[in-house]
Amino acid sequence: MKDEALRSHPSAEQNETIAPAFPGGSEAIVFSVNDYYCPYFSVMLYSVVEHASPLRQYDIIVLHRDITAENQRILGSMTAGRDNISLRFHNVSALIEGYTLYTGGKREFTVDTYLRLLIPYVLDEAYKKALYLDADMLALADVGSLLDTDLTGYLLASSRDMCGMASYYDPQDTRREYRDTVLRLISPDDYFIAGVLVLHLDAFRRAYTADDLLRLAASRDWLQHDQDVLNLLCNGGKAKLVHARWDVMKPYQPYLLPEPYRAELEESLRDPKIIHFGGNEKPWWNLLSPWMDIFWDTAVKTPYYKEIIYRILQHQDPDDKNNVMIARINNGEIWLRHMLQFNVAWLRFKVRQKLLKKHL
Repeated sequence: MKDEALRSHPSAEQNETIAPAFPGGSEAIVFSVNDYYCPYFSVMLYSVVEHASPLRQYDIIVLHRDITAENQRILGSMTAGRDNISLRFHNVSALIEGYTLYTGGKREFTVDTYLRLLIPYVLDEAYKKALYLDADMLALADVGSLLDTDLTGYLLASSRDMCGMASYYDPQDTRREYRDTVLRLISPDDYFIAGVLVLHLDAFRRAYTADDLLRLAASRDWLQHDQDVLNLLCNGGKAKLVHARWDVMKPYQPYLLPEPYRAELEESLRDPKIIHFGGNEKPWWNLLSPWMDIFWDTAVKTPYYKEIIYRILQHQDPDDKNNVMIARINNGEIWLRHMLQFNVAWLRFKVRQKLLKKHL
């Protein structure tokens, strides 16, 4: 009874560390999410649960500053009845007070991206490894297998930033100068993306405090935010590199990649384990984004799919978006059921608009 109560507990106090949800547990899967992002996170959460192995225990922790009790309840319902999956929420807003963390005014970045830096310090010392995953992803395989990565001698494991590497080799881009002169990377080709991180928690705790990491994060306007911070800390071979198929995005200029990495990219595109809807290539912003069909096929199974569609209609011209959807289904790029779901939401949106005008 005590273990069951622990697994269903919705949140923890900010000044507490989080103990393992399962007896003898030493591994966690961690996300950083804000309240507005919960509908999009639900798609990733569904895909993680869908591909979870019955032979593993999944201690899932969501770090946040503002997720409402209602959204915690809805997300929690997605793991109900799964004895080997725990989902908990931990508010860490007090831990970053007093630090000015740069986001650059970009809509795809918020202060919440820096919360991953707190993982070694908000997790109890019983935890030895943690897998951090971005919320704007979709899993096509069991992410728990990443926790089997041997981290001996490393601070973390991740995969190369293929998009950033293509920009690094673009003579028109300033990224080469930044990584060479500001980050001073010994091996620029080993710059990793922070969307998937397998963290060696004891190694981090021995080397740094939470204040060390937050002070460094707040020390300058980093081009790529906490990702630059982590690459700086791992400079000189402290990051173990896993295959790019664990964090797949399509670079804008893949032909700029050196041949070995171009081959790895092509392998990852043929056999992705995790799809990352990075930058502006998010299906809820751009209906022409890569893997849009896979996203919607999963989104319609979540409690939030109507909200996701409604937001598209609310912030974009619905007639234009409807035309885009029609064109895509005519081209065979998306499936009929997505079109039907979209049209139902579109009609409801139009009805709401008419009702609203009547009351004005």
